[in-house]
Parts: sequence; C-alpha cells; structure tokens
Amino acid sequence: MVRLALVSDGFEVETAGDGIEGLDCMQQRMFDVVVVDLQMPRMDGRTFHRELRARGYRTPVVILSAYGAEAAGEELGAEAAVSKPFDPDALTAAVRRLLRSA
Repeated sequence: MVRLALVSDGFEVETAGDGIEGLDCMQQRMFDVVVVDLQMPRMDGRTFHRELRARGYRTPVVILSAYGAEAAGEELGAEAAVSKPFDPDALTAAVRRLLRSA
C-alpha cells in the first residue's frame, strides 16, 4: 500500500523487506526520504532509525505505524510520522513536505 500510494503520486520508490535490507539499500544509493514501519522482521523500525543515524545518514524519515506513530516519531527525532491505517494523501503530503524542506 505504501509503495502504491507513493508511485501513484509520481514518486520513484525502492522497497526493502526489513531494516537490514533497508540499511543495505542506503549503502547502495542516496535517498531523498525514507518511510519506515516500526513493525518489521529482523530489525524493527526503531532499531533501523537509530542505526541509520549512528551511521551518519541524515535522510529525513517518515515513521509509519499502527501503534503510536507520533510518539515514536518524537522519541526517535524522526521528521514525520503517519498512523496506520493511513490515508494515502497524508503519506504523500508528509513526503512532499520533507522534500520541500530539504
């Protein structure tokens, strides 16, 4: 759903199945924004975000979760948060806002 919402709005999207794959993707190329779900296999979104920052990446992050997205976003210092189930327009608006402020 996330990929579909973003692609439908004209964004180029690359997906990763979990946080470990996500970090591997970050090493391969630069991204303008990262959308990360808190609930992922192998490495959850909180750990992914902390590891991303520990490695020096400053890419803006949108936290996506059905369980306290706003609170988790504040806790982690993420640039945006969207609660699930999400409105596709809310997700794309958050991504666009981060792109404009970059």
